[in-house]
Amino acid sequence: MTQLYFSRAPVRVCDIGGWTDTWFCNSGAVFNYCVDLYSYIRIQPKTHEKIIRIISENLDLSTTIKEYRAIEYDGTLDLLKAAVKILGIELGMDIFARSDAPPGCGTGTSASIVVSLLGALSSMQHAYHVKHEIAEMAHELETRELDLESGVQDQYAASFGGFNYMEIQYPRVKISQIDVQPHFAWQLEQQMILVYLGSRSSSKIHEAVIKNFNAGDKTILEAFEILKECPREAVHSIHTNNLDQFGEIMNKNWNAQKQLHPEVTNDRIVELERIAMTHDALGFKVNGAGGGGSAVILSRIGEEYKLKSDILAHGFKLLPCKLNFSGLQTWTAPSH
Repeated sequence: MTQLYFSRAPVRVCDIGGWTDTWFCNSGAVFNYCVDLYSYIRIQPKTHEKIIRIISENLDLSTTIKEYRAIEYDGTLDLLKAAVKILGIELGMDIFARSDAPPGCGTGTSASIVVSLLGALSSMQHAYHVKHEIAEMAHELETRELDLESGVQDQYAASFGGFNYMEIQYPRVKISQIDVQPHFAWQLEQQMILVYLGSRSSSKIHEAVIKNFNAGDKTILEAFEILKECPREAVHSIHTNNLDQFGEIMNKNWNAQKQLHPEVTNDRIVELERIAMTHDALGFKVNGAGGGGSAVILSRIGEEYKLKSDILAHGFKLLPCKLNFSGLQTWTAPSH
């Protein structure tokens, strides 16, 4: 009986210190935590053929690989093709991929799906890589194999799960998982609101920020110094179980983030931020580079329901989720 191979990996939110995990910044720090919006992989080996089919169920895309040494990157599921190539997969199979998080969400979904596929393929090969090895492979796949711009936080978060503090000397990452008191996690989970702002591409923002950073723009450099301070402060707020302080750090990070480029925010984000402040929210931050995607709001205790209702009334979409502490998971089951 043929074995099916499964994996899933979470996404990260509230990436405090994001932007400092990049090649042009060289050194920085990031704090983030993971939620159970998973990227899933299911692999069905085909022992009597060599063709590899990759099917993205939620994007309604598919591609076929006849020989991994001759893979062509044409913009269709290239990240998943690259995972097949770097692991030298020759066995025929069908790979099914899907994600809970919508496209362009700013939560590191692309890294999550790559980590998930690398985990499943490694399990199939009986090559049991530890989590930091999976994260390193996922990052190298994006930057070296596909020549894409990529920070390093997303791959490590998807691999490890939980609450993470990362000290970065690009591309090297020193990751520390933060112990969180159960009551703090429960309260954060209750007060956390994840709002989908719509798909966005941040390439224009990235190009402008890199250009201005390298030119020594004073506003950009000062913003980066603040972004580097915030992760350590976030860790302190977690250790002291101070959710109010954590919200203040979210706001401090977001204000610095907005100094990087005018398009980090927009009218829709301003509207959501206004709604949050109307309900005296403790914290607000757009995930990832900004410009859209999704935002995390830390509600004041007792205001969660009213705030969510107001957000929905203004046409925004909520993304219900819980905290994730497991990171990458792989398993097998017999096919039927």
